Amino acid sequence: MKLFIIYGRQLDLFNGSNVHAIEVFNNLQKLGVDVFLFTKSSENGSFKCPNIIEVPSTHFKFLLSNYLNIFIYQLSLFSYLIYYSIKLKPDLFYTRLSGHSISSTIVSSLLRITQVGEVNGLTIDEMIIQGSSKLNIKIARLIENINFSGCSKLITVTSGVKKGLMDIYSIPESKIVVINNGANTELFIPMDKEKVKYDLNLDSSLRYICFVGNLIPWQGVEYLIRAAPLILKEYSDTRFLVVGDGVMKKEWMKLAEDLGLLDKFIFTGRIPYEKVPMYINASDICVAPFIKERNSKIGLSALKTYEYLACGKPLIASGIPGVKDLIELSGSGISVAPENPEELAAAVMKLLPDESARNSMGYKGRRYIVENHSWSSVAKRVLDACNDAIKNY
Repeated sequence: MKLFIIYGRQLDLFNGSNVHAIEVFNNLQKLGVDVFLFTKSSENGSFKCPNIIEVPSTHFKFLLSNYLNIFIYQLSLFSYLIYYSIKLKPDLFYTRLSGHSISSTIVSSLLRITQVGEVNGLTIDEMIIQGSSKLNIKIARLIENINFSGCSKLITVTSGVKKGLMDIYSIPESKIVVINNGANTELFIPMDKEKVKYDLNLDSSLRYICFVGNLIPWQGVEYLIRAAPLILKEYSDTRFLVVGDGVMKKEWMKLAEDLGLLDKFIFTGRIPYEKVPMYINASDICVAPFIKERNSKIGLSALKTYEYLACGKPLIASGIPGVKDLIELSGSGISVAPENPEELAAAVMKLLPDESARNSMGYKGRRYIVENHSWSSVAKRVLDACNDAIKNY
């Protein structure tokens, strides 16, 4: 099979969607698929792999409407897909769909190429949370309707997203396949805690609670910050690692400062993906304090949770569908009520003094991820769905 993965974002940013795209690309190659990854051109031009095709994306800051910039990029992507489709003759487009991109659907229709769409969330819900205008939401919904109609199969990361597609867009259940996210079980492995603390210049005498991820509203880091005073009252030798960057970083740092806690938090900013396992391994407990809005409706298949467990760390996370199921199935941690700093703090304080319980949860979590959620197993399921789509096109 010759396959185009169409991913309309830059790869030189640290976030879960980039990790997903790169890991699926790499693991499909390992399965013998002739795969090409189309991305938006990166700022530093660091991706020179022959099978990664960067589509030029010129951003005109003087333009009043971002839609014109989106339109220009879509024209560029359209021309690239036409050119490379004629040149390389792919069997299938595997496209990460969004409410702003339609080029792959148009090209697949014009050239009669099977398209499988990847849907990682309900765009409209996210736009509402971010305060988008009604007009922008209507445009996004129109584009999504066209995209969904242009796909032979849709792959979602949770059952909640699948239900949303069926309820909101009336997509038949037979068209949707649920494939959860995974973890790189060769990169995310248990490491010697004291060694990685030394390598990261962290105080070896302190305990660490770790959050990893894109700092955006629905990650709920503010509830970790609000839980911190309760934890520090009992365990003053605790520090909090917030690994990642995003639009909420300044606001959450300000919250920590207002609570007199900024010296207890380490906001690392963006770090290389390969270095993330070190921060996880330096910690005693990892957290994922997701909020209810957006998350409860669609459920979650969060990369961070799989990566925490792959490193053999206990997980304390909001009891959101998907995450709660992961904890229960693996026996790897404690689920707490979302947006409840008191309950989050109580769970942390329960595990901090109990090294035996932490080690047991970590062992169970690592074993569960290796057996059920490696990226190689995810890629095999994606390939099965793609083959099925081609057969039934």
